[in-house]
Amino acid sequence: MYNQVSVQGPVIESKQDIRAQLAQYVAQQPESIQARHKWMKRLQVAGAGIVAAAFVVAMYVSVAWTSVNPLMIPIAWFLFAASAAPAMIFLGLDAITLRAFPPVVLPGKQHKLVTGSGAVWTGWTFILLALVVAAFWGTFAYAVGTLDLAMIARLATIVGVIMGVGIAVSIIVSILYSIFQAVTRSR
Repeated sequence: MYNQVSVQGPVIESKQDIRAQLAQYVAQQPESIQARHKWMKRLQVAGAGIVAAAFVVAMYVSVAWTSVNPLMIPIAWFLFAASAAPAMIFLGLDAITLRAFPPVVLPGKQHKLVTGSGAVWTGWTFILLALVVAAFWGTFAYAVGTLDLAMIARLATIVGVIMGVGIAVSIIVSILYSIFQAVTRSR
């Protein structure tokens, strides 16, 4: 049973539908799972608070650039980029504990609530991604703080390659989607 992936209910079209479907799923869970879910939601809010605080600090350092060490500006922004990690980790832990992962609602897309092992794998993926993001941007902040130009060059190359591949994949997907739409309309 734990290896099964299931998709709950009909296609989800709005945030209200997701909330209602997730609330129904949570209500069916044991009391201990419901209590852990409540704590994870609180920790997710705390994680969002960390992101907001890091943003405020980065903005302040950027605005007060004449009265702070100039190296603090990029360090603050890199730490802001890394600050999303706790919220992502808590989201992943919640998905693992609850064995349910609600999708992100995008206009015009069809979404379903994923439960079972699919939700657990998604939770672990979020945790791993959060650790990679925190390590990368934390290393970038460290490299700038210590003025390690060789490390900065390597990290900048990594960012450039990732962005280049991401842009290329995005263009290819867009072209393939347009071709697919044209073929399906012509039928």
